[in-house]
Amino acid sequence: MRRSRLIFSNDDLLFLLKTVMPDSTDHERMVRVLQEDDEILEGMLADERVLRRLLDDPSLPLFRVSPALFFSVLLARVKLDLEKQPWTLERTSRLSMVLFDSPQVVELLKNKEVRDYLAALLVSFVRVNSFSTTVRVRNGVWRRVRFSDFDIDSLLRYGSALDESQRFPAYKRIADICLFTLGIFSPRHDSADAPLAFLNEGLRMALRRSREDYIAQGGTFYRLASRHREAASLRLSEVLGLLSEKIALAAKPLTVMSAKYLAPFKDQVFLQ
Repeated sequence: MRRSRLIFSNDDLLFLLKTVMPDSTDHERMVRVLQEDDEILEGMLADERVLRRLLDDPSLPLFRVSPALFFSVLLARVKLDLEKQPWTLERTSRLSMVLFDSPQVVELLKNKEVRDYLAALLVSFVRVNSFSTTVRVRNGVWRRVRFSDFDIDSLLRYGSALDESQRFPAYKRIADICLFTLGIFSPRHDSADAPLAFLNEGLRMALRRSREDYIAQGGTFYRLASRHREAASLRLSEVLGLLSEKIALAAKPLTVMSAKYLAPFKDQVFLQ
């Protein structure tokens, strides 16, 4: 069985075991089993008792388990939900459309590489980071500039200052922002007029694109990232290439997750 790209802590695995197998006493042996067998682990991630224990507790779920486990549980649940629901909802500026595309979304989620990537993507947006670096303005003139990893325009400027061999992280992050925004915030055509109140001004600026803009730009930058030599060294070429073609479809499980499970505390989970 191929091992997951995501690594769960022993505390995460004990949380699963004590939830699904409360009467078990040999936790040490079972933790080793979960570390070695993805099939058993996937079954526990999708267990209804795990979801309920995470969401029914009055404390914020991310305080109890790692973000990686939290989002993996939600993705497993969304996959089960979509297997029972033949349609998804797609919002535009004027209307909401029902699309009977759940089978295609479920097929995409059957790809373990895709599920792992989506979970890791969500983890990366729990915190917003900024960094500063020196960029060349023109020959002989350099300037220190601060960038945010949730600001597409900032990352475009940053990437343009780098040699092509160094642009993979910028390509990938720009595409990830597009997919994350499409799924979690579900931008409408008029999204520039309706930013989320909890975001600061810099982040609100990053959201001022239409749904079509995010799809086009995200697909372009996933394609660029998939063809970069660093993607090959990280064994990400295949999944990034797939996302470049199916970014709108890949956003659907995130949209379901956002509306059905994250709505009560989304502003506490992301972009802190």
